[in-house]
Parts: sequence; C-alpha cells; structure tokens
Amino acid sequence: MFTDAGGVLHFGSEYVMTDYTSDAHNIYVNATFLPMEKLRMTTTVSYNMSKGEMDQVTMPDITGRLDGNLSHQDFSFDEMHEYSNLEYSIIRLSASLEYLLAQGVTFTADVDYADLTDDQGYVYGDESGSMFMVRTGFRFEF
Repeated sequence: MFTDAGGVLHFGSEYVMTDYTSDAHNIYVNATFLPMEKLRMTTTVSYNMSKGEMDQVTMPDITGRLDGNLSHQDFSFDEMHEYSNLEYSIIRLSASLEYLLAQGVTFTADVDYADLTDDQGYVYGDESGSMFMVRTGFRFEF
C-alpha cells in the first residue's frame, strides 16, 4: 500500500508498458498441370517462418513510496519476457490429382506433408513434428 501525491491510500498495483514484436515471412508457390483433358494435377509448396518476442519488463521501484512493509512481494520480472518468445518454421508440401471418370464423377487423390520446427518451446512445450496424410475419394456432381 502507498499514498499518492493527493494523499489517497492505495492498495492497487503499479504497471509498466512494454513492446511485443512479431515477424512473419511466408513463401507460397502453387502450380496446376493439365496433362490430359480428363486429368488435373496440382502441387503446392509453402514455407512460414515466424518469430515473436517481448521486450524485457522493468518495473518501477516503488519502495520509497510504500507506507507499509511488502517484503513478501516479489517485484522481479527479470525472466518474464523470455516466456512469451515464439519462434517456429513450418514447411508444407502437397500434391493432388483429379481424374474425370464420367460426366459428374471424379476420382481424387491428395498427399500432404508438413514439418514444424519449434525453436522456443517454453509457452506450449516443444511442438516440433511432422505429418504425412494421403486422402482418396470420389466426387459426385449433380
């Protein structure tokens, strides 16, 4: 607790502003091929690299304004800015094909691969990993 310049007793809190910076870089390439009238093939490559970080938080020293002893309080925020750091990259590769079997009936096949690298695993834990997925099916148009 402390008394402000107007003599009002406060049990509130002290605050300070800090900056959060994020950078994201993306590359996306898509190509479609039509080797035959009934066949369409598509491929996609995408890459994302993102980074976010907070400046160090330096709380003001209020010990000179305190009317009471707050020795049980810890006003140290030395490592707080590190807990909000995010840094990861992800690459995705995909390919698909569509083959027209008959008017209104198309066979489809898709392959997707993704690889995530998490370089700052403090917030949610290390989420690095890969995914590979194959889908096939038929599309009916009516």
